[in-house]
Parts: sequence; structure tokens; C-alpha cells
Amino acid sequence: MPRPVEGSSVVITGASSGIGRCAAIEFARRGASLTLAAREPPSLESAAAECERIGASVTAVPTDVADPDAVERLAASAVRAHGGVDTWVNAAGVMAYGPFEDVPADVFQRVIEINLTGQVNGARAALARFRDRDAGVLINLSSVWGRITTPLVTSYVVSKHAVRAFSECLRHELVDSPEIYVVTILPQAVDTPIFEHAANYSGYRMRPLPPIFDPADVADGIVACAERPKREVTYGRAGRALELLYAIAPRLYCRVAPAMFMRGTFVDDPQEPDSGNVIEGAGGRDRGGWRERGRRELAAGALAALGGLALGIAGRKAKAKP
Repeated sequence: MPRPVEGSSVVITGASSGIGRCAAIEFARRGASLTLAAREPPSLESAAAECERIGASVTAVPTDVADPDAVERLAASAVRAHGGVDTWVNAAGVMAYGPFEDVPADVFQRVIEINLTGQVNGARAALARFRDRDAGVLINLSSVWGRITTPLVTSYVVSKHAVRAFSECLRHELVDSPEIYVVTILPQAVDTPIFEHAANYSGYRMRPLPPIFDPADVADGIVACAERPKREVTYGRAGRALELLYAIAPRLYCRVAPAMFMRGTFVDDPQEPDSGNVIEGAGGRDRGGWRERGRRELAAGALAALGGLALGIAGRKAKAKP
């Protein structure tokens, strides 16, 4: 039986931009009451105002998800404002590019803290409220990189693998609570600001590797899982193809995929090291604009990725430099 979204209480972290913001807008359209969280207050207030214009009841709580006390305050705010928590969406996330040895320790650690520890903190706060009703849906944002591996985004890949494993462990522990669900969302590349805000220690400008998924489609899936929970959902045919290749032919995957990623992602345009929004928050938009303004560059990335594929098949190594 579908769970009603209209009139439900939904908490969304990472709600100031990207998938989190799109999900907030879609839940607002469906009549949910929202408690929204992000690190940067101005962008968070902008997202809250957009949802209020749709007609939703919204509470905005600036929150660093890596801080367990702050996340507990977020949950308490949702209960005070909206009477409880029915759905909790862990959408906060950051990314860092560059060789493992070149990414500063504090940046690497911060990616883990936001992407993994932040979801652990969210789950702890959410489950405590779900227990009060013996019902609820926890939606964790992993990634296709939660099933596969690639170089030069090590902290992100590690965090997303861990989120997927964490979600699976929670399902085991909740087997005796059939109305408490844990959903894992695994999108391929999505057109959000995460790429322009990412930390970059590669030495080169980067671009997302096409095909690029619309965040609104992922948001629709999140709302659908709040209504009819599923175990895991991968968004994007390319993402599913990579997962399948990694699962059934890991040696072939390791020959071709890293070369495709490095050739397709990095542009021969020198860039100074930059911590992006990893240490300090930034947000404000639901989309990154790649699907419109970046078509030529994405096409160039796709061609470069095909060149990397040829290198991989030939057994030659591809460096980060295009």
C-alpha cells in the first residue's frame, strides 16, 4: 500500500542545491511539510522560500551534517514544527578531485565526514523518530560510484561505497521492523553544482563525464521511494551498464573505465589547487547548467572518453592530463 506523501513530514539535508533542492521542490508540490538543512544559510533560505511559494510549510535549519548534535537539533526542529518525521533524505554531499597523495588530509577527511558520517548522523536521528511511530523511510544518497571504482576521486568513491554498505547493514538490523524502510539511491553523473564546487587538486579543469542525468528525475525517484520504498535504485542506463561491467568482468572494467574517466573528465587547462566547497559550504542552485551551456564541452568529453576506451582496450595507461 502506498505511503501518503501529502501531509507527511520530510527532512532533507543538502537541500540548498542539486538533488536535495529538487527533491524539496517535488515534495512541496506533493503537499509534504518540510524541514530543510544545509551549511550555507542564504542558499538554504532561498530553497525554503521557493518551497513556501509552492504552498508548503517549511522549516529551515542551517546544519553541518558532520556534527551529530546539530543533526539532532535538526530532527528536534522537525518534530516541533511538523509533529514528527515520516521521511528523512540524506542528500548532503561534496566531492574532491585529484591523486590521493595530492589531496590534503583535511579535505579528504571532510569529504568522508559530510558524505558518510553525515548520513550516519542523519540515520541515527531519523531512526529514533521512526521508532516512535514504528514507521518511516530513510533515503540515503549513494552513487554509481558506490558500486564501482575509479581513480582521482578516491574520497568520494570510498564514502559512497560506505553509504551503500551502511544502508545494507541497517536493513539487516531492521528486519523485525517491516514498516521502517532504508532506501539507497545510486545516480550516475547528475547536472548539479557539485562539479563546479568540488575541490580540485588534479592540476586541470574538469567537467562531468556524459551522459548527464537531470536532478529532477532523481528527485522524482526519491519522492516515489518515499511513497513506495525500494531497496536500491540506480538512475541512468550508463550507470547500470558500468555496474554490470564491474560485476561480471572486473578485469576488463579496470582496463577501460579508468582511462575513459581520466580522458573524459580532465581538460588541458591548468588549474590551481582549490578546496571548493568541501571546507566551507556553497550552494544556491538546483542545476549546474551542463545540459544547456556545456553541450560542446560534454561532447568533447565524450569523444575524449572514447579515446580513453581505445587506450584501455589497447592496454595502454592513461594519465590525468588529457
